[in-house]
Amino acid sequence: MDKIHEIRIEEVFDEENSNHYYWIYYFKNDEVKIIGKSSIKPKCFSQIARYLK
Repeated sequence: MDKIHEIRIEEVFDEENSNHYYWIYYFKNDEVKIIGKSSIKPKCFSQIARYLK
């Protein structure tokens, strides 16, 4: 099973190019994996799933 240590959403104000966006990425197995860029702020949710026998 993979080890995802953290997920980050970084707000970027690029004044040089007059851009504002959110950069989304995560750390998986000691590597950075880029999810993408978004023009709107993503909502964050945490959910717990329990599988019963």
